[in-house]
Amino acid sequence: MNSHELELNDRVRVILGSGLMVLSSLFAVFIFSDRMDMRPFEFPTVWYSTRSLHLLLCGVMLFCAAMMLKSPHNRTQTRARPLFSSCRLFTRKHCPLCDDAIAVLAGFQGALPTIEMIDIDDSRELMRQFGESVPVVEIDGKVRFRGGISAHLLQRLINAAERRAEVAGFDADARGHGIADSAL
Repeated sequence: MNSHELELNDRVRVILGSGLMVLSSLFAVFIFSDRMDMRPFEFPTVWYSTRSLHLLLCGVMLFCAAMMLKSPHNRTQTRARPLFSSCRLFTRKHCPLCDDAIAVLAGFQGALPTIEMIDIDDSRELMRQFGESVPVVEIDGKVRFRGGISAHLLQRLINAAERRAEVAGFDADARGHGIADSAL
């Protein structure tokens, strides 16, 4: 499914869930008014013969509405494969910023490949290259962060990669259907 289909699916689910929530709430008000003998109108005869099922039916409707309205999982976490081919984190021992960087990267595991952690204290060359600017995050061979990681900027990087992947997927679909790249 592409992003437009996912968005449409989410909207339909929200509309149906909201409608079911309103319907179940109205049903709950009718149940309450019937039990308290405050009927706004005379209910049909089938209402009185099925009183034992009212609460069960209302509960099922509320549960179904809640499941429909539940937030979908973060799409980057349900991805079949990561958006990037490599992710390296250059760290040092006793580095609180490095611990923060690990926590931020862990929040984006679905979009990132397995994070390769490299202690620069073990290499003079890496010490000379990065020195006190750790943590350093290298994604797909390019240094993206030095001295700390911004979750907001990492999210923007992931969003851009997702858009590129969608466009690449669209181009591949178009070529598969005989549409020339120039027509896109």
